[in-house]
Amino acid sequence: MAPRIYFYCVDRSDAYQDDVVVLAEGLRQIGAEVVGNCNYWLRSTASDDWLVRGDPTCRPEDCDIVVVSSAWSRWIDDDFKIHERALPDGLFSPGRRYRTAYVDYDDGYATHSWRPEYAAFDAVFRAKYNQRCFHPANQHPWVLGLNSRMLQMTADAPAWPERKRELLVNFGASHPYAHSARTKAGPPFIAASRDHYELNDQRDDLSVPPTDPYDLLMWRQTQRRHSRSYYERLKSAQAIAAFCGELIPASPHYPRYLVGGRRAKFSRALHDTLALIDPRPPRLIQWDSWRFWEGLAAGCLVFNLDLPHYGVQLPVMPRHLVHYVAVRPESAVETFTALTREPGLAERIASQGHAWALEHYSPAALARRFLATVLGDATHGPGAA
Repeated sequence: MAPRIYFYCVDRSDAYQDDVVVLAEGLRQIGAEVVGNCNYWLRSTASDDWLVRGDPTCRPEDCDIVVVSSAWSRWIDDDFKIHERALPDGLFSPGRRYRTAYVDYDDGYATHSWRPEYAAFDAVFRAKYNQRCFHPANQHPWVLGLNSRMLQMTADAPAWPERKRELLVNFGASHPYAHSARTKAGPPFIAASRDHYELNDQRDDLSVPPTDPYDLLMWRQTQRRHSRSYYERLKSAQAIAAFCGELIPASPHYPRYLVGGRRAKFSRALHDTLALIDPRPPRLIQWDSWRFWEGLAAGCLVFNLDLPHYGVQLPVMPRHLVHYVAVRPESAVETFTALTREPGLAERIASQGHAWALEHYSPAALARRFLATVLGDATHGPGAA
C-alpha cells in the first residue's frame, strides 16, 4: 500500500517552501499520497492545480509520515523580516503511529533543528551538512536538489558545441551580504578563468514582474527568484560558477562562535588565530545553492568549491573532474590547466554531472531516499524513543 505523507506548510502564497516542493513532487511521482494542513504550491496557472492539497478530513494520525517544513519554524519574507513559531501541537503525542521528519533548508550552521525539542523527530534532513562539524544524532545529510520547475526550464538546453564559451558569474537572488566563499575564492578563480572563458555577469532585475502568466506565478511563489531570462543564459553558456556559503576555521568541532555578541566575536577571533597553525583546511557551511543544481540540470560545466576538502557531505558525493570542477582558491590556475589538458574533458564532465544529478537528486530519487531513511529502520517502530 502506498504511504501517505502529511505536510505542515506555512499557509501563505508568498512563503517559498522549496523543501516541500521538491519532496512532495518526488513523492507523488513514485505513487505516494500527499496531503497537508493547507493548499500549497500551484503547479500551473490552473486555479486548483495544487501540489500539496489541504484536506480537513485527513489528520496527521491518518498518515504514515508527518513532515514539518523548515519554513514552518523560520521563514524570511521579502523584506528580510524573520517569522518564527513553535512546532505543531501534539506532533510527538505518546502512542502515535506515524513517523516524524523535519526538512532543514535553513541558512547558517546551528539552526532550529539543533534545539532540544527537535531531537524528538525520527529524522531531520539537513541540507548544507558538513561532516567536520557537530550535528545532532538524528540529522541526515541532504541537499536542495532538482525540482520540476528547474527541470522544465532547462529541458531544451542546446548541445555543448552550440553553446557560447561563457562562464556565468551572475549571482542573482541572494542575501544582502557577501558570502565569504565568494569573496575569498571568487577573485583568484575569476582571474584564472579569463584566459579560458568570456565572463558573463549580467543580472536580472528580480523586482520586475514577468509578463508571461506561468513565469509570473512562479516568480510570486518563489519570492521573486524565478527568471526565464536567467535560464536562457544558463542554457546558452558552457560553464557556471556556483560558489556559496561561509568558510570558517577548522576548529572547534561545534562552532558556536558564529552567532552572538562580544563573546562570539572573541571566540571567532581566537579560532581564526589558531587556524594559522592548524594544518587542516577550513570548513564550508551554508554551501548549497540553487545555482549548483540549476547548472547541472542545464548540462553546464559547474565550478564549485572543493566540497570534500572543506568537509561538505552529500548523500552521494560528486567527483572532481567527473561530475563538477572542484576549486581551491590557492590552486585555481592549476585547476584550469588540468581541465584544458585533455580535449573534450569539459564537455564530458558537464554531461556526466547532468546524469549524476538526475540519477541521485531528481525529485523521485530524493523521495525514494527520504522514504528509505524514515521507514527503513526496522529496529525502531514509528514514534519509538
